[in-house]
Amino acid sequence: MIWKTEGIVLRVRNLGEADRIVTIYTKERGKLNAAARGARRMRNRLLSSTQPFTHGVYLIFPQQGLHNLSQAEIIHSGQSLRDDLEKLAYASYLAELLDALTPEEDPAESVFALLAGVLSLAEKGRLKLAARAFEIRLMRELGYEPELQACLSCREPLRESLYFTEQGGMLCSKCAPQVPGSVPISNGAWELMKKLLEWELSKLTVLHPAGGLEEELRRVMRKYIDFRLEYPLKSLDFLETLTVVPRPSD
Repeated sequence: MIWKTEGIVLRVRNLGEADRIVTIYTKERGKLNAAARGARRMRNRLLSSTQPFTHGVYLIFPQQGLHNLSQAEIIHSGQSLRDDLEKLAYASYLAELLDALTPEEDPAESVFALLAGVLSLAEKGRLKLAARAFEIRLMRELGYEPELQACLSCREPLRESLYFTEQGGMLCSKCAPQVPGSVPISNGAWELMKKLLEWELSKLTVLHPAGGLEEELRRVMRKYIDFRLEYPLKSLDFLETLTVVPRPSD
């Protein structure tokens, strides 16, 4: 039996002298790990199709443990994500986050569509927006959608003086002191979270939130995601260095 499946490369590791282990998130079969024999050789037909963030159609021979990747056809190379340092940092974070939160061979076509959509958004340069949209939508797809409509504790409608808890949603000012780790959140960041969840990905490009709101939401989502992660993400160290080191002027 051979699997023919559309997928996006999340991660690549060296195997032996010339091979690669490729982690691919596929539309039909979820996350797969496969050996690509000879893929590190310059003339090998799998060299280009096993680069990180490549979107393609892959032929895989299923095996116990590590599958074998035999052929691939590129749909979109993702080259621009690898050629720009900041885009590379954000795309690496998105890929590692998905890898960390999903088990192998657990199909979720909506997650595949989400990954493809946010990588396209990142290629257009909307990196912070892509990251925040991916974070909150991935939480929803995995069953951890934050409660944004009513207080997570007392269930009263939300209005102002709001707080967010890493356990999964908004709190009113009366309930927040009873929940350890809750942090204040502005109405602007709250409204931005709702838009990122509700709007179609293709329409998010019209959003231009103030820098302060993006940074506030980054901090809130960091706490929310860290609560679900079993280990720290290596890509975050790379990403955070870009926020403190000035980029050269064009």
